[in-house]
Amino acid sequence: MIHTLGSDAFAGALKAPKAVGISPLFRANIRVNGERLRCYVKPMPDMIDCPATRRSVENREIINEALGYVLAEACGFRVPAVAGIILLEREQIPQHLAEELTRLGGGAQANYLCWFSQDMNHPNLVQKHMKGITLDFFHQRRLKRLVKHITEAPNTPKVIAFDDWLFNSDRHPGNLLASTPDPTLIDHGRILVYPNWQPGRLGAVGAGYRPGNRLRNFIDEHEPNWSEKLPKKSEMLMAYNSFAVSFRERGETAARAVLAEFFDTIDTDAIVTLLRMRHDPAAYAKASGMVL
Repeated sequence: MIHTLGSDAFAGALKAPKAVGISPLFRANIRVNGERLRCYVKPMPDMIDCPATRRSVENREIINEALGYVLAEACGFRVPAVAGIILLEREQIPQHLAEELTRLGGGAQANYLCWFSQDMNHPNLVQKHMKGITLDFFHQRRLKRLVKHITEAPNTPKVIAFDDWLFNSDRHPGNLLASTPDPTLIDHGRILVYPNWQPGRLGAVGAGYRPGNRLRNFIDEHEPNWSEKLPKKSEMLMAYNSFAVSFRERGETAARAVLAEFFDTIDTDAIVTLLRMRHDPAAYAKASGMVL
């Protein structure tokens, strides 16, 4: 489940995180069910510039985060223990991030919807394996170690299949936390290709772009044809098939609860139908070059 909180649950910003991605991010204490938790907080502007149309469109990233989280949890992945949506006033957000949000959203907002998730005290895989490298020789050695870690993790084929199902265009080692034996999944902001999607339709990032599985491409670049070899290929197909069961038994109910916060019943049904249609094992097998 996810929590939905007001600004009164905010208990103050903390020291900035050691590493951030492309999105504005900070650390803060948040009160959840009477407990004060250290969390990562990602504020999001209401509008973004669409890379496909070059027009300002509604930003769906907060929905992506919530939807990706509950579906990952329903499919049995490790996710942060506590997560949700909090509405923060502009003055509660560190000033330099508020300025960046103004630029990204095309103007200042009085408040922002933010995705928060509990700090699980695990570095991401890039931090764990690549931190502090200055010499190219050590960079290459550490990179091999990073790839080895990912390829040997028991559920990597399942993560790849999950991202194939949800059209996650931005899964990379930096949003996998180094928990054991399986990594913890964070950052679902780019499911359904890009957060400019509409109910029943995938997002787009412009002419010439072909959505791809970034994690699979990363592995195959450094471990050629890894994803084409057995048993990994069959493990991906088996995992993909299992998502249909997980979605039917737990995922759809969780997804509808998230979507109901943002959409009416007609739009919610359109999104759920799209997710369900993506479960066709024959289509996935064909795309993967396998025969059922």
